[in-house]
Amino acid sequence: MKDDARETEGARPTLVLAASAMLGALALAIDYTMRFTGAKEFISAPWRLAFPQLGFLKFDFDGVPIFCATAFFGLTAGAVTSAILGLGILARAPHLSGLVGGSMKALAEFSTSAGAYLGLKMRRGRPPTAACVALALLARVVVMAPTNLAILPLAYGIPVPVVLGLLPFIALFNVIHGLITTLLGLSVALAVVRRAPHILPEGAPLQAIS
Repeated sequence: MKDDARETEGARPTLVLAASAMLGALALAIDYTMRFTGAKEFISAPWRLAFPQLGFLKFDFDGVPIFCATAFFGLTAGAVTSAILGLGILARAPHLSGLVGGSMKALAEFSTSAGAYLGLKMRRGRPPTAACVALALLARVVVMAPTNLAILPLAYGIPVPVVLGLLPFIALFNVIHGLITTLLGLSVALAVVRRAPHILPEGAPLQAIS
């Protein structure tokens, strides 16, 4: 029995790593597909028209597999999946814009999933679903505001006062994108679990609402 227990414990990190790699590859496939088919430009067109000075910010569905990785397997899986996405974006554009874009995209999606993770683990107060969405949005905005304030002047030479003036609009973008990632990710994760509940490991964050 002890040998069986050790074998089971040893299988869990392997499962998490394999699932993270698979979901990271899926996030990357979504990113490349949306990038090269023009889907990112299409769904981001209303934003670009409303805020042309922030036209470099694009909406996509890359964060959905990262959300699912975190909801199924925890923060480590979310971090690994985010890193795979960031490195894949850098490989697609191996220069400063790729480095900045990949790292900021990975950070944005991981912070969203980390906030959702805290919400999923909550058992008191508001319903877990509401807490999941609220904390996901809060985490993304709180993390990305100082990140943009630090990176945009350093990487692109945008004056700090200009970046400060843009921060409310950047926060609005992150709220909208966070809603896309969280609501769609939650819907996909719950649909997967309903059809294949055996994939959810014991203690998974999603068990709070599944």
